[in-house]
Amino acid sequence: MPQTREHLLLAKQVGIQRIIVFINKADLVDQEVLELVEIEMREMLSDFGFDGVNSPVICGSALLALREDKSEFGVPSIEKLLEQCDTYIPTPQRDIASPFILPIDNAFTVPGRGTVVVGTIKRGTIPRNADADLLGFNQNLKTSISDIQIFRKSVPQAQAGENVGALLRGIKISAVERGMLLCATGSEDISNHFEGSMYLLSRAEGGRVKPMLSKYIQQLFSQTWNVPARIDIVPSEAMLMPGEHGQVRVTLLRKMVMTPGQAFTIRENGATVATGMVTQRLRSLDLPKNKLSKVLVDC
Repeated sequence: MPQTREHLLLAKQVGIQRIIVFINKADLVDQEVLELVEIEMREMLSDFGFDGVNSPVICGSALLALREDKSEFGVPSIEKLLEQCDTYIPTPQRDIASPFILPIDNAFTVPGRGTVVVGTIKRGTIPRNADADLLGFNQNLKTSISDIQIFRKSVPQAQAGENVGALLRGIKISAVERGMLLCATGSEDISNHFEGSMYLLSRAEGGRVKPMLSKYIQQLFSQTWNVPARIDIVPSEAMLMPGEHGQVRVTLLRKMVMTPGQAFTIRENGATVATGMVTQRLRSLDLPKNKLSKVLVDC
């Protein structure tokens, strides 16, 4: 189940701690097959660091539920799934005291008012009229938040976990890109060079067959943005074999906000080949002719 493995890997990377498994189309196979699938899923959960023993596994049929079938695999299975979501998954604890961070998912213009950025507040509390920095893609723009809306209603402030639209003063829509970060003034900075820890997926996990060497260039994904990046192994003459962890230096084509603990993913030919976490932000490097291959990286 390569797709299931990749989803579990990405779930672990973004910090999800608890998983509920729903085995669909359970009405098409016998009980012995369902038991084998459950055993395999619990083993896979344990392999990825989840609680494979205590994670709920529910068998059912979405199609039977849509037809309002009252058998074991029909409506009762969906009710059981919702019950487990309420009881097994805890309510997230939000950090509302730290300086606010808002990764931008979308942006649009309101005629006569200005540019609105949309996203879910990751950290902190955003009050109306707060000063802010708009960071990312080589830009560091100063602005302030003249209005905040939640479900199209203006509010005096918004907290971590809420999806908001923020009206920015003095920012043109052409300057905003998906993946930029709106944050409290002076709380974050941009760079194109970082130190991190990375895991190279094995072939069984859908990763590479060959080892990774320094000067490896592919697309890097983190939060709501992606840019080309160069990976250099530490030390530079080393190689990273599939299934191994290693220390790396990451150089981005464009300056972005990446903080210690922030997760990233490397994809090659449409498949996830590596996942990692930033451990330190380093001083930005100059890119000769804007080419990653010509950067001098000290490992």
